[in-house]
Amino acid sequence: MFIKTSRKAGSRTLDSRSLTEEFVAKELTRRQMVQAVMLGTVGTWLGAAGLAGCSSATTTIGTPTPAPTGTGDPIAPPATTKHLVGMGYDESDRNKALEAALAETIGLGMIKPGQSVYLRVNSNSGDVYPYSTSPATILAIGGMLKDIGVTDIRIGDRSFFGDTGTAANLVSNGITGAAKKLGLKATVFDENDANVEWLALPAGSTKDWKGTIRLPVDVTSADHHIILSCVKTHFIAQVTMSLKIALGLVHAEDRARDGNLKNHNTAILFNQVAQINKAFTPSLVIADGYEAVISGGPTMNDKPSGAPSTWKGGITGSPKVFIVSTDRIAADVAGISVLQTLSPSYEAVTKTKPFEAPVIKAAIAAGGLGISDASAFDLAGPTVPMLDTYLAKING
Repeated sequence: MFIKTSRKAGSRTLDSRSLTEEFVAKELTRRQMVQAVMLGTVGTWLGAAGLAGCSSATTTIGTPTPAPTGTGDPIAPPATTKHLVGMGYDESDRNKALEAALAETIGLGMIKPGQSVYLRVNSNSGDVYPYSTSPATILAIGGMLKDIGVTDIRIGDRSFFGDTGTAANLVSNGITGAAKKLGLKATVFDENDANVEWLALPAGSTKDWKGTIRLPVDVTSADHHIILSCVKTHFIAQVTMSLKIALGLVHAEDRARDGNLKNHNTAILFNQVAQINKAFTPSLVIADGYEAVISGGPTMNDKPSGAPSTWKGGITGSPKVFIVSTDRIAADVAGISVLQTLSPSYEAVTKTKPFEAPVIKAAIAAGGLGISDASAFDLAGPTVPMLDTYLAKING
């Protein structure tokens, strides 16, 4: 395969029609795989495929139970319904909360030995969890992947485009340390690093962005994406969870270009978020809400509009939940419902229904990113004491 490369500021952009076609084909395969799994084990979630309607379905897990002596065939174990969104809670053990959320969904079942997995972390700054992805969550999911037989696990991010210290941030927030414990390297998607390769998205796929938009090849070539998002408010975008953190994948020069993210123009910001998300389909979203940023964000020092003069820095809370889904819209809607129970009234996230949040409305309008309204929402969390409260926020 002939690949023409171009260099600017040390990075390398792969300019190849066949490589772009390979990316598009792999992305289509990922999307079809996720939809097929949802159809087979969670029900006919046509809303997740950008269509209308849903119905329930069940999948049986475990081994058959021996029949009583003399009765013939084994007795099948009871069917276990797998849900679009799983939520787990535990008062003192975050891993138990994570496992409870995974148990309500398809979990990691679609990932096979020998496949490659990109873990999408949130490292906007060096601020520790819950402002950045928790090292404990990385270790838990990384360990599960290794148990499956996955040997190609990729971790990488780039902080705010004006912050050239991503490597230091990854050390400060503990992501580098967690990667090392797993025998991995936390990659900085740095425009000045000649070792980082970039792939330009197909022309016309990002109409609200100016110029060519590039994503790291480490991301575009992975068999699976797992998003390890936080549950956070954001002083401009209201919230930053699985949808919003996709902006960290975009080449810093492309983000900083006039007309893109330089001024965070909210007239187009949410469309820009949706368009980047349409470039890839995650196999799973794992939103870590064991602790949450309930005021301020994305960093400790970002003061929200309307905050009182006594506001001295970001405010966190302890929902003690994990949210798991194959659907980014559904996962973020669930996260918004959690924030709405804890965030102070001056936070913008408290002022609209979860499905009316700007980032959710733009994602729905873009099509193909998840469910389109509350009628298709399905949340299960038998361990979660406040489940009815969260559901009331979403359906109210």
